[in-house]
Amino acid sequence: MAKTKHIPYLASILAISASTLYASSSWAGRDFTPQSGTWIVSSEINGKPGRGLAIDVQGNTFFMQVFGYEKNGDATFYTATGQMEGNSITAPLMRYKNGRSLAGPMQEAVEDRSLGQVTVSFRNGLKGTLQFPGESAVAIERLIVTSDAPGVTNPLAQQGGRSLRLFTLDAQGQPDYTTQAQLWRTDDGITHMGWIKPSVIGMVDYQPLFQCDVLPGTARMQCTPKDAQRPADIADIESMELQFAGFDIQGVLRMGGSHPHTKTITGFDLGAALNEAPYVEGRTTITPVQHHSYLASNFGYGPACQVTCYSSVTTNILMPMNGTWVVEDELTGKPGRGIALDVQGDTVILQLFHYRADGQPTFHMGSAIYKGKGPGSRASVATIPLRQYRGGRSLGGPASTAELEAEAGNAMVEFYSPPLESGAIDRNVWWTQGQLQLPGEPPVKIRRLQTDVPASFAERMFGDWYARSGEVVTRFDRVQGEGVITADGKLLCLPVGLTPGSNMSCGEPDGNQWRSHYSTYLPDMGRSGPFLRLRDRFGNATGLGALD
Repeated sequence: MAKTKHIPYLASILAISASTLYASSSWAGRDFTPQSGTWIVSSEINGKPGRGLAIDVQGNTFFMQVFGYEKNGDATFYTATGQMEGNSITAPLMRYKNGRSLAGPMQEAVEDRSLGQVTVSFRNGLKGTLQFPGESAVAIERLIVTSDAPGVTNPLAQQGGRSLRLFTLDAQGQPDYTTQAQLWRTDDGITHMGWIKPSVIGMVDYQPLFQCDVLPGTARMQCTPKDAQRPADIADIESMELQFAGFDIQGVLRMGGSHPHTKTITGFDLGAALNEAPYVEGRTTITPVQHHSYLASNFGYGPACQVTCYSSVTTNILMPMNGTWVVEDELTGKPGRGIALDVQGDTVILQLFHYRADGQPTFHMGSAIYKGKGPGSRASVATIPLRQYRGGRSLGGPASTAELEAEAGNAMVEFYSPPLESGAIDRNVWWTQGQLQLPGEPPVKIRRLQTDVPASFAERMFGDWYARSGEVVTRFDRVQGEGVITADGKLLCLPVGLTPGSNMSCGEPDGNQWRSHYSTYLPDMGRSGPFLRLRDRFGNATGLGALD
């Protein structure tokens, strides 16, 4: 942190504003958030095309796009939206028509009719139940892509080192312990986990405290302490089980000793890095690096060489937010086309909800390899073949498997982070902004659809956060001037003008000065490097809840 510094406008801000307590002081809310992305009906999983759901929950706002089939076999889609009550929602299932077709002119859709009420209830962030009109309730689950192939994007067969931020929760669902952990895989195929601890030279070190084994057929890992003589802070740990689901981690910690018990784990996958074999160009030894990033990436800058030097060149695999995306130019507030994007590891799944030339709703979907654009590039890309299906199960109809009807051509999706020296503040928000090119159409800007829109800077920051500076969990719950402050008054954040890599100023206020202070950037839809959101402004936990 910076030393104490006089901020000319800070004194007037503090003097003229009354501290306003955030109204929701009880912080009642869900103990998990359903994960946005592709969901499937559990009983319809057979490895063949069928129905599916693109679910997106932000705060208490629920939005779902359903891809299914008409009674005559045509591909179609429906939507449902509303405010969740607890862990459930009942909302009308709507059909639309006459919107824009693939490669067709701009055209807004209109509401066709309601098919009846749909009810969705969630048991945790990855499982729930759904009842369509005219059907019995069925189990649904988050589609999780698993692989046993070693790679920098696969935490279950990790190459390189992967960083995790883990929290254990108390009986009230509040974090009571946090650590940064590291996963790595040795040449013998064994995956190790270490927790961060200071080293003798003031750096950080990861001791191999656990050995982790993948539970077959799952995205779960069972970790057990490596030896009996282990540090006091993990002496009573018998085992730890972790479920990896993109950015989110859920798990359970099993404790032995004199008071055996279990604790829920919640956490975040921060990304991984893999150093490859170096090579020499002139006076420079260059190390290729693969960097898998859920947060702002370390892209690497090569030094100027005088006699000899060492540098790196990075291939960046940037992980956008999963959920509902829209074409910026088509965001008019009226019905139109929708995009469901789901990137897991090195796989991308794209669903396009749009219309046929005759105005009837339809969908195309496809999946492909998602990878960095190449050494030295700050972009990640995928070329996705879009396909249309027909003949699957209709609402209230009998079980039926769809078949491929037509190939529509390739879609191309790209995510890019501008360099710091460009002055572009959006270098830190590539997870909500990107580019899409659909067959027969020019490339267009796309962005993550924000269905829960805070009205102010303070509302954007209300909630519980892990603050990397200070290594603390804190709650922003009061407005102070133009900013937001914690109940204990130890952390104040203010919006500031856009500068390279910074649009927010945070620190501990001391009258008209900062006791400590740093510049940072606003979390974009809850994701950030300096801050990790643990509860939203409604009191809902952002994690996946207890592990089944």
